[in-house]
Amino acid sequence: MNRIERFSGEIERAGLAGALVMHPVSVFYLAGSGQPANLLVVPGREPVLYARRYPDLARRSSRVANVVEAAGFSGIEAELDGPLGMELDVLPAGLVERAKRRFGPVADCSELLLAQRSVKDAGEVESMRESVAMFGALHEAMRQHLRPGISELELSAELARALRRAGHDGVVFQHRWDAKLQMEGALASGPNLATISRGPVTVTGVGLGEAFPMGASRREIARGDLVNVDLGLNRAGYHGDMARTYAVGELPAGVERLARICRELQDVALEAIRPGVTAASVYEAALGAARRLDVEASFQGGGPYIGHGIGLELDEPPVLGPGAETSLEEGMVLAVEPKLISADFGAVNIEDDVVVTADGCELLGDLPRCVFVVGDRGEVSTVP
Repeated sequence: MNRIERFSGEIERAGLAGALVMHPVSVFYLAGSGQPANLLVVPGREPVLYARRYPDLARRSSRVANVVEAAGFSGIEAELDGPLGMELDVLPAGLVERAKRRFGPVADCSELLLAQRSVKDAGEVESMRESVAMFGALHEAMRQHLRPGISELELSAELARALRRAGHDGVVFQHRWDAKLQMEGALASGPNLATISRGPVTVTGVGLGEAFPMGASRREIARGDLVNVDLGLNRAGYHGDMARTYAVGELPAGVERLARICRELQDVALEAIRPGVTAASVYEAALGAARRLDVEASFQGGGPYIGHGIGLELDEPPVLGPGAETSLEEGMVLAVEPKLISADFGAVNIEDDVVVTADGCELLGDLPRCVFVVGDRGEVSTVP
């Protein structure tokens, strides 16, 4: 059964007469085309892709056979006996109101589609494994360029260059309407590590100004600083989400203990992941370990989560947090990101991506899960 057939079955079971999919990421997922288009799915009928522009390009790229040129709702043939599903969590309110005037009752089908997208097939997992591998290019750029005297902004530019050369799509897709992230991610150093200025990322940095107070600033990095990089890795539409902490020249006092704790917190979370457990239980396991290790005050910077789903967007469900009763399923891909944040030491962060397997989970990358110390000549040592 293909993706559209599965989705058609879900909307029928939900009591919807059909669904008009307009979110570009979802159109790509179901129809295979990145061209501006709307996908109409009605149970029992052939799906139709309505190309708003460039119909020839849409026909070439689409897995849907029936591609029709239609610039607006008036060109969409959708006589429905019941409510029309739309992705109300991401579509503009004005657009939804126009759809109601054209089609009648509209209901939310976002959760149905996101739930389907949350379980990846083998090809999707392999695509995400390739995205995760691009962190190797960033790691090499950190080894080459992380030195006292370079500014966060200059370092960030070197990371962006390395990532693009490695095949990064150059854009990071996020589902939340208020979420933005630079291609090279949120880079922060020294005292900037403890600033949490803009959600939903927790180690944010301070950015270049209040218009976007997140990511690299013009601060010069000094010997003994910790530097954190947290970014989305997007290759051919599928994302990885990874973070590592680096030390410049020497490891600050007390950080070796924090690095070991951060690794242990991640180990506990990974051990808790398996099919059938709730997303909340993974968080509770990590929180329990933080309490046992006496770091609850700095755990996650106060943010109540330990990870989240990823895929065609960087912030997919489920959230591994309190009250999240979603049961994990084989094929889900999760970012697991324990971090310790405090004004006393800044931040130590480690983030890796795993696919849920039949009896646990599997890491998608092979980069050592540790803090890296970069020496004056680019030599690298690891802790722990």
